[in-house]
Parts: sequence; C-alpha cells; structure tokens
Amino acid sequence: MSALITLCRGGLVALLLCISTAATAQEFRAVRLGMTVSETGALKEQSQAFVSGVKFWARDLLDRGANPIELITYDDASNPERAAELYERLITQDKVDLLIGPYSSSLVMAVAPVVERHDFPMVVESSAPIVYEQGYKNIFGIYTTADVNMDGVLDMARENGLSSVAIAYQNSEFPAAVAEGARAAAPGKGLTIAFDESYPAGSSSLDQLAGSLSQTRPDLIVLGAYLEDSIAFVKALKATGYAPKMLAVSGAPSLRQFGEALGADADGVIATTQWMRSGRIPGAFDFAFRYREHYGAYPGYNAAGGYAAGQVIEAAARLSRLREVADDPQAIRSRIRENLASMKFESLLGRYRVDETGRQKDKPLYIIQWQGTHRSLIAPKDIARWQLKFPFPSWNAR
Repeated sequence: MSALITLCRGGLVALLLCISTAATAQEFRAVRLGMTVSETGALKEQSQAFVSGVKFWARDLLDRGANPIELITYDDASNPERAAELYERLITQDKVDLLIGPYSSSLVMAVAPVVERHDFPMVVESSAPIVYEQGYKNIFGIYTTADVNMDGVLDMARENGLSSVAIAYQNSEFPAAVAEGARAAAPGKGLTIAFDESYPAGSSSLDQLAGSLSQTRPDLIVLGAYLEDSIAFVKALKATGYAPKMLAVSGAPSLRQFGEALGADADGVIATTQWMRSGRIPGAFDFAFRYREHYGAYPGYNAAGGYAAGQVIEAAARLSRLREVADDPQAIRSRIRENLASMKFESLLGRYRVDETGRQKDKPLYIIQWQGTHRSLIAPKDIARWQLKFPFPSWNAR
C-alpha cells in the first residue's frame, strides 16, 4: 500500500535538498520512498515501530516545506523470501526513488542481493556482521553491529567477580552474531563458557533451554533473541526457579513491551540497546516528547532507528548536488551511494560513519537494566544515570 505525505517542493531533488521553486506542486510528481513492514508475523511489533520512525521523519520534513512524498510499503509477513520479492517489485514496478531496508537482519540478508543487482543504495538497520561481509556496495548500516553487543556486559561481569557465562541464542543472523561476539570476547574477560547452545527460530517453547541452563547454573546468562522469545525465556527461566547473578538479553528488554509483558519479573534484566532518549544525543528528548504526543507512547530504539534512517538519506542527498543530474535516476543513485559511503553525520542515533563494507563503525551502544518498573541507563559510565543492580534478584524476592 502507499500513503501520500506532504513534504517539500519539487520532486526528489527539491524534497531532500528543500529547494523552493516558483512552480506549483502539481508540476512535480511525488517522491517515492519504498520499504516493507512486517504487519504480520513474529517481527510485527519491532517492524511497525521502525516504520513509525520513518513516518515521523517525513512529518518533520513537512514542517520545512509543503509537497508530497509517496511512502510505498508492503507487508513482508516477517518472511525473508516475501521481502525479497517485494523489494524487486518496489524497484522494477513501483520505480521508487529511495529505499529503506526492512526490519531484522534476516530480512535484510534476503533483500540485499536484490538491491545489489539493481545497483540501488539502501540504508538498513541491520546489525548482523554477515550482512557486511558479502561485498555489497549498496548496503549502509546505521546500527552498531551485534558482534560487539555484549562487550560492555561482559566487562560488568568481570568487574563484579563473575567467572562463568552461558550463551544461548536463536539460530538466525542477529542473535547468532550476538552469540559469536560474546563467545569470542568472554575468555579475554576472564569468563569460562559453561554453556553454548542455539535453538531454532519459531520454537514454540523455550522450557527445555531454560531447564538446561538451570542445571548448568552459570553466573551470567547471555541470550540472543527477539522480543517474543525474550519474554518467553524469562518466563521459562522463572519456572525453573534458577536466578543467575546476571541476565543479559540482546535489545528486546530495552522496549517497553518487555516490561509490560513481564511486570515484576523484568526486574534486574539487562539489555543492550542502540538508542536511549537519556543518552545525551542532540534532539533525543525533543524527538521522544513529540513522538509521544503523536503516537501516545515513548519511542524505543526501533522508532529512533527509522527516524535516523530518513535523516541519513536526507543528509546524503543534501551533499550530492542532485540538481546537476536531476533527469538521470542512475546518476542520482550513484551520488547518494558515494555520500552514504563517505560522509560523517550526526543523526538521532548518534554518529554515522561506515567502513568500506557499509558497516557502521562510530555509533555508540547503550546498556540498560530494568530496575523496578523503569528502564535505567547503566552504561556507558560517563553518561549513566543509575548503577548496576547486582546481583539479579531471586524470583521470590520481587
């Protein structure tokens, strides 16, 4: 489906450069920005939050001008094959001017060969390193990659005298990358790996995994998983009665839905996150306030990522002198690609700068912990507003 959002005068060039002209809006076609959103399936909540951020970026452009952009979205159903088909359609049938990648590394991996074949630059929120190890020239990441996701957590474990870690993860791109990074870093932090096991994506129960971990009894559990599995795992671990000294999960517990689903059982859970409104990033509190006024809830990192993806595309276009090649779509893409590859930019997420593979290398990462009913920023230390709550509270002391 598509939605017409009024933005900035003058088609693609004027939209992103905000160039005013004397011509009327009717003389210019809408700019077509294409992406898929998981309206159904396991990635529904995170994906819809991501696209809400893109839409909010578009609304902010509205305040700078007054002409249409057509946001063309399709439901990829959280399915990689479906996502690949839809990006082919966006490029060849809808003939979009700009692309933003789908939510989740598994979907980006499926879509990347399509955009590469068409030589079409695409900004993505994928943090799985494997995405950037394929030699693609058109994939540009805005998130810190998952292989360093748990470095700060492992440092905390060492500082608090822990000696063993268990690594559990869903067998898909992003969670596996979290596990790989933790596996590589743990020995250097003085931690013995007591357990290292994956589980299939789409598992109906995590009871067996939690049971195995309760028997192993590690000091620290590191879980690589998405939101639904993260919630299910905490419930399953509680059912065993075992409480490790630290429990850290990739990303998902930084979302309010995690706390809403678990209530008091979220207390003590640690998460890494790509963004926090308290992270001392220019514009973060302003964005969060206005987003809440519009959507009725504070944004999580996925919404901030969608907004930042729009900002990054806009910045690349501003640097591209597109008026010189306004009638040449291939030249427009080439210039945007060159700037996405080389520019340094401060977005809502923080610093944007990629290496030669398109992998993000400058953006900060944050660590939060559920403390009571609140998500508390506990790292980096120079901006942390709370200290680590240690050890993880027993299940019957909540």
